[in-house]
Amino acid sequence: MATNNSPLDPALFEQAKKSLKKKRDAKEFLIVTIAVNAILVGIWWFTTPTGYFWPMWVMFGMGIGVMFGYLDAYTVLGAKPISDDEIRTEAEKIQKRG
Repeated sequence: MATNNSPLDPALFEQAKKSLKKKRDAKEFLIVTIAVNAILVGIWWFTTPTGYFWPMWVMFGMGIGVMFGYLDAYTVLGAKPISDDEIRTEAEKIQKRG
């Protein structure tokens, strides 16, 4: 497989770098979530195995975080990059106010 070593547009390079960081962060948070939930289930199991399953609340909360992390990293629902036109428009608004 041939590699293309032509220089990338700096803006595209930064966008790709941010995208990869989001994907890596989502995977890392999933691993942390699994580890934390395993520890909490272990605590529940050793203390009250037939009692109320309280770790489900932590699982639910952290699961929401995992879901939004993956949605942000892997779908179009993630934040789109800010364009130069949007920055210029916002700067003009601020300048008019000030």
